[in-house]
Amino acid sequence: MHRMEIEGTVIRTWSSALRGMRAFLTIPWIAAISFFLLIVFTAGRYGFFGDELYYIACSKHLAFGYVDHPPLVALLTLVSRSVFGESLLGLRVISGMAGALTVLWAARLAQKLGGGPFAQAVASLSILFSTAFPALSSFYSMNAIDITLATLLFVLLADATRDPTPSRWIIVGLVFGLGALNKYTFLVLGFSFVVSLVVTRRWSILKNPWIYVGGTVGALLFLPHVMWQIAQGWPTLEFMRNATEHKNLSLTLTELGGQLLIGLNPLTFPLWMVGLGILIASPALRSVRFFGWMALIFLAVYGSQSSKFYYVIPIFPLLLSAGAVQAERFLMQLSRPWFRWALLSPIALTGCLLMPLAVPLLPPDQFITYSKTLGLWNAIRMERWEGDTLPLHFLFRFGWEELVEDVAVSYQALTTQEQKDCAILTSWYAPAAAIDFYGPRHNLPSAISPHNSYWLWGPGNGPHTTVLAIGFDRHQLEEYFESVELVRTFSHPYALSQPLYICKHLRKSVDEIWISIKAFG
Repeated sequence: MHRMEIEGTVIRTWSSALRGMRAFLTIPWIAAISFFLLIVFTAGRYGFFGDELYYIACSKHLAFGYVDHPPLVALLTLVSRSVFGESLLGLRVISGMAGALTVLWAARLAQKLGGGPFAQAVASLSILFSTAFPALSSFYSMNAIDITLATLLFVLLADATRDPTPSRWIIVGLVFGLGALNKYTFLVLGFSFVVSLVVTRRWSILKNPWIYVGGTVGALLFLPHVMWQIAQGWPTLEFMRNATEHKNLSLTLTELGGQLLIGLNPLTFPLWMVGLGILIASPALRSVRFFGWMALIFLAVYGSQSSKFYYVIPIFPLLLSAGAVQAERFLMQLSRPWFRWALLSPIALTGCLLMPLAVPLLPPDQFITYSKTLGLWNAIRMERWEGDTLPLHFLFRFGWEELVEDVAVSYQALTTQEQKDCAILTSWYAPAAAIDFYGPRHNLPSAISPHNSYWLWGPGNGPHTTVLAIGFDRHQLEEYFESVELVRTFSHPYALSQPLYICKHLRKSVDEIWISIKAFG
């Protein structure tokens, strides 16, 4: 009898384990794991993205804000450094996990919108094979986290608006505040949500006091950053204005739509367009109709500002999930179940075909050949200075270590006294961050820069009688130095060329120069 009890216990344990395994063998889980492995296995193909080096620098200057972003990304970078060290893989594990969570939460959102297993599968696979999502997770930045938190927000709003308990609105507020501390997308999402409730006349929600409690929780989380902005004179507003006027490409709505068509996989276009339509018009989704108007308002805000296409990507897990629900309802009428799954094949095949444009699967020379063969060479440009070698999300991963080596050669050619009094000045943040990251192995001093948060960190305490300047226009340097000598020009087959100058004999004080060369944008 004792033996039979033991055997029964073993059988029950194995059965429970198998049921648990089956829960992780669903298509959303397989898609999420595939997403994560895709990011992790390609993490070391190219080098650090310039912004990743910048976030490492920001994590060493922790504050409630930075000129060009809120503080969460720097705090997460500090966590990554503490766990993994200053590791490329460590940073990209975070972005890979964020992308995997987006896949799972998109499937969950499809379920909240009334979808069954097929709709959840379509929603998760549409994230995996819409190449914008892997592209934005293939390096560590605010964007992958932004998309993930936005998708979670949609799931929470679906619950909170249907069953508005106090705890649900408080959790919504916490996620909103956290999202706003990551990227200002959440301010637009919050505005769009409130206006959508008015448009759809959801007065019962607007009269519920707990929605305002949740909003207060989010506002309190965001308040330290607002106080920082006030104390610094609202530098982010200046940054945004300058970036719009001088850096970002001005896109028409047609151009923005074309970039979305390519970036989201052309074959998912029917999904997200149908998703937007049913959220606005379907009687079956009347209770979440505000989602459709929320998406329209969100897209209208960014579309009216000539924004980069990836600014609007956080709304698309919502639209793809809604489209997946409608696809399930339509295809369930077919008598042959296998046909439903066969319809996913073109999306998967197109996603695989486009994936080398999103994730570093190919060496750069092969990527150039491949993209030209597809006819998508330079199809998505986001900034005016982009060249014709690689798109920005690949271009920014090359040349940093080699640039620092060139700087080190120029620095070591100085006399001992010149090295002691030398400042390394860069025209923008990424070379400065590269010098701060790779420079110690060459005994280089920390870099200074007038660009974005580096300007707030100041020019340092040295006399700066000798300055090694990188990336500046010679005429600008001659305004501040009596002697300006070009010592070399850094060049790289896939990175931006940058001149290196030795500058001596200041015409003005360091403080006067620092004020005049500030560059936010």
